[in-house]
Amino acid sequence: MKKFFIVIAWVLPCIVVSAQYKYPPTKQVAVTDNYFGTKIADPYRWIEDMDHAETQQWFKAQGALTHQWLDSITGRAALREEILQLYNLSRPGRLSSNVEIYERGNRFFYKKESPESPVPVICYREGRNGTEKLLVNPSTFSMGKSIEVTFFLPSDDGKKLAFGLCENGKELSAIRIIEVETQQLFPEVLYPSWFGISRWTDDNKGFLYTRNMNDNVNDSNMLLHTKVFYHTVGTDESRDREIFSKTTAPGIDLEPRDILWVDISDDNKYMIAYAASVLNEFKSFIAPVSEMFTSRIPWKPVTKIEDGIKSIHLKGDQIFFLSHQNAGNFRVLQTSVTAPDVHHAKVIIPESTQLLERVSMSKDHLLLTYSDGVSNTLQRYDISSGKLSAIPLPLKGTINVTLTNSFKNDGIIEISSWVMPPTKFDMDASGHLSRSRFETGAVIPGSEDIIVEEVNAKGHDGVMIPLSIFYRKDVKKDGRAPCLISGYGSYGISTHPFFHPGFVAMVNKGMVVAIAHVRGGGEKGNAWRQGGYKKTKPNTWKDLISCAEYLVTNKYTSPKRMAAHGASAGGITVGRAITERPDLFAAGISEVGLNNMLRAELAPNGPNNAREFGTVKDSTEYLGLLEMDSYHHVKKGVAYPAILTTVGMNDPRVAAWETAKFAAALQQSSTSGKPVLLSVNYRAGHRTDDKVIAAERYTDVIAFALWQCGHPDFKLKGSPGHP
Repeated sequence: MKKFFIVIAWVLPCIVVSAQYKYPPTKQVAVTDNYFGTKIADPYRWIEDMDHAETQQWFKAQGALTHQWLDSITGRAALREEILQLYNLSRPGRLSSNVEIYERGNRFFYKKESPESPVPVICYREGRNGTEKLLVNPSTFSMGKSIEVTFFLPSDDGKKLAFGLCENGKELSAIRIIEVETQQLFPEVLYPSWFGISRWTDDNKGFLYTRNMNDNVNDSNMLLHTKVFYHTVGTDESRDREIFSKTTAPGIDLEPRDILWVDISDDNKYMIAYAASVLNEFKSFIAPVSEMFTSRIPWKPVTKIEDGIKSIHLKGDQIFFLSHQNAGNFRVLQTSVTAPDVHHAKVIIPESTQLLERVSMSKDHLLLTYSDGVSNTLQRYDISSGKLSAIPLPLKGTINVTLTNSFKNDGIIEISSWVMPPTKFDMDASGHLSRSRFETGAVIPGSEDIIVEEVNAKGHDGVMIPLSIFYRKDVKKDGRAPCLISGYGSYGISTHPFFHPGFVAMVNKGMVVAIAHVRGGGEKGNAWRQGGYKKTKPNTWKDLISCAEYLVTNKYTSPKRMAAHGASAGGITVGRAITERPDLFAAGISEVGLNNMLRAELAPNGPNNAREFGTVKDSTEYLGLLEMDSYHHVKKGVAYPAILTTVGMNDPRVAAWETAKFAAALQQSSTSGKPVLLSVNYRAGHRTDDKVIAAERYTDVIAFALWQCGHPDFKLKGSPGHP
């Protein structure tokens, strides 16, 4: 296999001044890569050196220019207040969505949001109906930074709580431990840990956790060589025992890029070790808990990535698998711990016409979450009898199942939709649902005036693409409404209906919001995921283009009033849609987007992402990466839409330079006279639970889209001076 080489020559800086926009000086450096005989120029390679003073100054200048313009948009300040009000209105004293509630020792532990705090706090109560008590307030650790709780897990007796704190959206967290009764912190700090605590041991003296060996989000090795340790509460981190790693398990198939994790079965008999990644599938191994502290744990292989297993559940000596092997809509298999055999496992729940998305396990049941592509249904499988029964749901929408105690059969069901904030219901042991005692509920004014349509758009190859559209009922289909269309389409992740304050804010402004369920996601099962994976990835952005054309044809909007949006891996989707069809959109928005796929493998999350998108070390996969690289599809002399890109400078998932190089190329290539802006956030990473920071980010995105789509209330106040 031919290796590629790099040729470097310095050239003079280049400054581009359009009719309206004077961007910070952005030099071009002649760098050429040779990929299997094909030479590809990369003039903005220097931006990848995030520690260099020149790069840091360039980001600061870009961020300053962007906010100079965005802050000059009329209506922006009022929009920000509206989004914050919607955050508070939809979450007044609410538990965080994607429910995390643990019942331990008759105490219930949970995260809670409130108008008074920018981030969720951890509370607990004695019994389900007990008085709520504040346990952890991240603001007490802040010292001027944005601090949030990333994960938490109480001990089995409910007397101690381990939790992770990260600063400024970095996600790499410091694990702290608190005594519940006295609210005293233990002295040790376990750092860094992105993936957190997996399980306390049954003696309540310690827990298993995954530790990262590096915390530098600009280091391409940051995510390599994770290890699982056991920590004894009250001891120094240096004394933690290494449980699962390449070093302690040299005879099993582990790669440096594998994310390692160890769980313990509910009956405390078995440890299950995972070597995971961005894929849904994983490698797994099993060993007796009694061997945890031996010098060589006898791990027994259970699954390989190619086995198609999405989740594992243990009950006694039986293993249950959620599998897409020979079942695109997934099915449930059963085998034994003593002789685990995925390929000859018993089918206990066969594939259905509906997609089986998730399996949860209670004391006596498997709870099965099915999807018709829009709404979820819930069924319960009795493990001893094999009986399958439906659990009636009081509302239609997307459901999340939380089993607060795996030794019981009750739990909490959360239901949400595009226009309904998450609503929680208590499920009793018989499967009956009633309004939960853990929340007050919320009604969004005007939500009854929002029309939601679930349609299908014909794709470029005849495949029908699901498309969710919602808008205010007084919006006319005359092609004049502003519109934002968004798509994701990676990792087999489904974009199910969910409530977001930004969606409501856009609809309140007369905007049409459209979510394109493009291939590469999981909305239609494993085949849908494979339809936008590596060499088939072009279907992902072509599906977004087809959905945009549907909106134009049916007069929801027009090209001069439509903004394309994508975030994270959705950066591929939006980046390639606007470079392939710049005439179809008034604006493009890439939030923390993957826009430079030929180089993405060198980012901290790159080695893992290569499993999803491909590697430049393979001549065939390299071609797929080149095709999905929006940066390398920017051409000089093309009239591109207005562009807003955003980066979080503490992002461990998508390196800031991946998005920034795309913005630099567009600034110096587009002839449309429309702005190309790079928003730089130093208090966030890939995501944030800080609603103040999040509201600022969504305000920028929505105000920019409304401005570029011609909304009369969103114009420039004047012509801000150039830097």
